[in-house]
Order: sequence, then C-alpha cells, then structure tokens
Amino acid sequence: MKISKINKIENKNFKLETSLLFDGILVGLFAGIVGASYRLLIGYSEKLVHYTAEFIKNGFIYKIFLLGALILLALFSGFLLKREPMASGSGIPQVSAEITGRLNPNPLRILIYKITGGLTASLGGLSLGREGPSIQLGAMSGKLVSRILKKDIIKEKYFITCGASAGLSIAFGAPLAGVLFSIEEVHKQITKKIIICCFSAAVVANIVGQYIFGLTAIFKFPDIPYVEVSIYPWVALLGILLGIFGTFYNITIKILFRIYEFLKLNIVFRPQIAFLISFVLFIFYPIVLGSGHNLVEFLIENKFSFMFLLTLYFIKTLFSLISFTSGVAGGIFLPILIQGAILGTLFSNFFDAKYTALFVILSMSGYLTAIVRSPITSIILLFEMTQKLNYFLPIALCCLFAYMTANILGTKPVYEYLLDRILTSNKLEDNEVEMEVEILTTISNDSFLVGRSIREIEWTKNTLISQIERSGREIVPKGTTVLEANDKLTVIMPKESVDAFLEKFSK
Repeated sequence: MKISKINKIENKNFKLETSLLFDGILVGLFAGIVGASYRLLIGYSEKLVHYTAEFIKNGFIYKIFLLGALILLALFSGFLLKREPMASGSGIPQVSAEITGRLNPNPLRILIYKITGGLTASLGGLSLGREGPSIQLGAMSGKLVSRILKKDIIKEKYFITCGASAGLSIAFGAPLAGVLFSIEEVHKQITKKIIICCFSAAVVANIVGQYIFGLTAIFKFPDIPYVEVSIYPWVALLGILLGIFGTFYNITIKILFRIYEFLKLNIVFRPQIAFLISFVLFIFYPIVLGSGHNLVEFLIENKFSFMFLLTLYFIKTLFSLISFTSGVAGGIFLPILIQGAILGTLFSNFFDAKYTALFVILSMSGYLTAIVRSPITSIILLFEMTQKLNYFLPIALCCLFAYMTANILGTKPVYEYLLDRILTSNKLEDNEVEMEVEILTTISNDSFLVGRSIREIEWTKNTLISQIERSGREIVPKGTTVLEANDKLTVIMPKESVDAFLEKFSK
C-alpha cells in the first residue's frame, strides 16, 4: 500500500512538472512576442532621437520645435503616471512585491501603460533601458495567460516568475540570465518546478528573439585572448573601484529621490525636469541620450582622453538617474552596463590597447554586481550578451571584489531599496493589494525549524502551511508533521502578516 501511494505521488508530481513545462512554453511565446514588440519600438525611437539630435543643428527654429515636443511628451508621461503608478520605473520591484502578495495590479492595464510610457520616455531621449520594463511586461504577460486559463493563485505566481524570465531573455538574448535573475531578484526561492517553467519560458522567448533580431550578440566585441595571471591583481583593484562607484550610484539615486520629494511637484509635472535636461543635452551633449547601447562599441573602437571619459561617466550617470527618479517608465539595467563600460574604458587607459575589450566586459559585470548584488546573474548575463567564454575567472574575481566592497560600504542593493520605496508608499489603491497571499520558503540546514513538528512552532497570526515539498514529493502538512532541512513550504497568510513572517523565519 505504501509503495502504491508513493507511486501515485510521483505520478502526480510528473504530471505537474509536465504541465508547468508546457505552461512555460505558452508564457514564453506570449511574453516573447510582447517583449520583442517593445524592443523594436524602443530601438526605432532611439534611432529617431539620434537623427533629431543631428537635424536640430540646422537652425534655431528646429530647437524651438524640439522644446515644444519634449514639453508635450513630458506632460503625456505625467498623465500616464497619474493614471497608472504601478507602470512607473523599471517594474522589477513591482514584480517582486507581487510575488510575495503585496501588490495585485491589473495585468492588461500594466501592459498598455508600460509600453506607452516606455515609448514616450524613449522618444524624449531619456537615458533609460528596456530590460526592466521587459521583465515587468513578461511577468504581466504570464499573469494574463494565467487569468485566461483560470489558474489558481499558486500557479499564477509561477506564471509571473517565468514571464519575468522570458522578459529578460527577449530583452538581452540571455535565457540563462533570465532564469537566474528571476530566481535571485523576483521569486527568491529555488525549486525544481520554478526552474522547469522559467527555463522553458526563457528558451522559447529567446527563440522568438532570434527569429526577429537574428543570432548576433547584443554587444559586438573583438576576440579576447586568455588573460595572463599577472593581470589578476589589477582585476581585483578594478573590482574594488567598481564597488566604490557602485556605492556612489546607490547613494545618488537616494539623493535624487529626496530632491524630487522636496520639490513636491504634481505627478503630472514631475517628468518635466528630466525632459528639459534632455533638451539641453540634445543641443550640447547628445552622446548620452537614450540607453547608450551603441556607445559600448564606440568606446572600444576609439581612443579617448581620461578627462573625456570621466566627464562622460558622470553626465551619463546623472542623466540616467534623473530620468529614472522622475518616475517615467524605463529601466536602469542597460544604462548601468553602459556606465560600467565607460569605467572599463577609463581603467584600460593605463594598459595596452589589447586589454580594452576585456576591462570593458569586466567593468560592465562588476559595476552591475556592485549596484544590484546579483553576481551570478551578472557573470552569466555578460557571457550571453557578448558570446565570449574565455574570461570566466577574471570576471568572477572582479565581481567578487566589487560585491565585497559594496557590502563593506554598506549601501542597500538598488532593487531592494526601490522595493522598500514602493511598499512604504501611501499611493497604493486598496484594490491593488491582496487580502490573502501565498509565499514559498525553503528551510535551511541550520534553521531552528528543523526537527520540530508544525504544531510546536509559534507561527505568525493566521498562518497556514498548505503544502510541503520534500525531495520532489508533495506532503500534506499535519500538526504532527516534522519539518526537515530543505523542505519547501507553501505558506498562506493575510497580507499584513507577510513582513512579520519574513522577518522571523528568514533567520
């Protein structure tokens, strides 16, 4: 009887995993189409921005027309922010909050406002990326598919997470980084089921991207020779410097948010500052307009002075952060990589030209690590984006020192800070928050829960353990069930208990 029962459980798990595999394929296809459409729109808009920057040099009257157009775009961006605040910014913190049940926006509404808002900001020349919005668009695509198929709340969370994986995959052509990022930054729990659905969604989305955009790498780098061991001390030094610059970035973003709050601008007029600065840069420094994707190859192919690169870094960073903190739809992921590339070029000025591409790649990954604190994602992302695989140890070393330095300096990872801002905001409508939420948590080897029965544990108020997954098998929890290390718990609780639960049991 016992063997028969185990076989039934295993068969049930096999069917569930197969179902999640096909669900991931469906979400990946839908999210891939949405993400590819957004990527195309942003790409065309950035080409128009650079064409406009050249065209307005022909006369004063063209600059006046540009100013009027930017003011109108800023007003429209403010209108979109007022109508749908949850479509602002990168969207990654919003997705993280939704996974833990603290937000519940309308997916179709987010899709419409995010695409429109992102396109408007891009047409205005703001220095924002497509990857954060692509992650939110992918997550909302997954949620929409879940609603259409009438899935339960647990399945919906899987759909959201695998949609986020598909979003990053289509944005950067990086399926593995998409899976890792959605687990590290969004879901924050690793289970076999989440890996299956995320991987299938990311792969399918990447196939959609390859069909539309081709097989070439996102960034084109010259061949990089294997790195001599004598360079490693300099790689460690670069990591430390990137940790310092990453800390500067995280401090600056907080300062700019406070400045916007101090000004107390109506949300409709808040984007005007960023768009007016964009107008000045259209005339005097157009190289920093847009995400800056083409800037990487431009830096590698040309030789620039130390002062030019330092100026370029600070103007690009400040403009990106002013654009982002204005609240408009757009991400910081790609601009961070571009800023890292500038720092890498700056550092390479002290070395032979053959190391320029290497230091650019190391700096992109290390700078991203210092700001976001997702080192594995940063390493894999640069491998997939550059399609260069012969510098694993240097890039790992650089990220290690960047991560360590940023941690020692004590700034919070940028997406955690942004998530805290959203959760402490008083601007959420009642219908945007669920009254009851479901989260997943894994019991670590050194947890005080190990070896204790469910009834012995003092849970937070109104907490229900609805399911336990142990070694790939599902267990129906009872009061007498003894918890073991690596058990994966599905926990249902009121929304007001989430923070207390996470604070108590994350230890």
